[in-house]
Amino acid sequence: MDSQVKFGEELLSRLMTHLSSQVDGCRGVGLSVWPGVRRLRSVGVAAELDQAQLDAGAGPLVEASRDERQVSGETGGLQVVAVPGSWGDSGPVVLTVYLDHRPRPADLQAIEEMEPLVATAASVVEFCAGEVLRADQMVRMLQHRRYIEQAKGLVMGARPCAPGEAFELLVRTSQHANVKLRDLATALVLVVGGTLEDSAEEVADPPEDAFGVARKLWEALRV
Repeated sequence: MDSQVKFGEELLSRLMTHLSSQVDGCRGVGLSVWPGVRRLRSVGVAAELDQAQLDAGAGPLVEASRDERQVSGETGGLQVVAVPGSWGDSGPVVLTVYLDHRPRPADLQAIEEMEPLVATAASVVEFCAGEVLRADQMVRMLQHRRYIEQAKGLVMGARPCAPGEAFELLVRTSQHANVKLRDLATALVLVVGGTLEDSAEEVADPPEDAFGVARKLWEALRV
């Protein structure tokens, strides 16, 4: 068991360091586990700035964990992107990335690509530390991730753009309408296609407000 924990922690640290190197102007990367409000790992300035938000009970990190949606803002004179990775009923693992500039589509794309790997590594550490992570929770997370990818594809098909720009549009729409990104993505897939793919019975239907936002978004994309 000790070797598993060491492997999980080492993998997590390497992934976070890699993400930091892939985003220009990155000053730190942090990871927090909710509920329980505790930092799991940090690189660079994230240790100080994540903790400051946790102590204050406010900031993009706190908002992302509470609302389970991506939040961007300013903390400590830096721009921060806070991305929750959904693991089911137990709450999100929140990834924070601190930048010396406003996040660009390329930045969001790099963060999006790394977030599932970082969240998965975090789950290994948590599991080995005695936290219970059920297999069905991981399955739901992967399903939500797949629907976000499908929603991105729908946006790119309706309005030719890069993957990062499509993701940014989905994020902005979810933030503006105050709906979870995973709910918006799932609702958009249902609005356009009428059904979900295999194992969809494991995924709860999005709330009605997410369907309303998805319908308006799709109508706007088709204009």
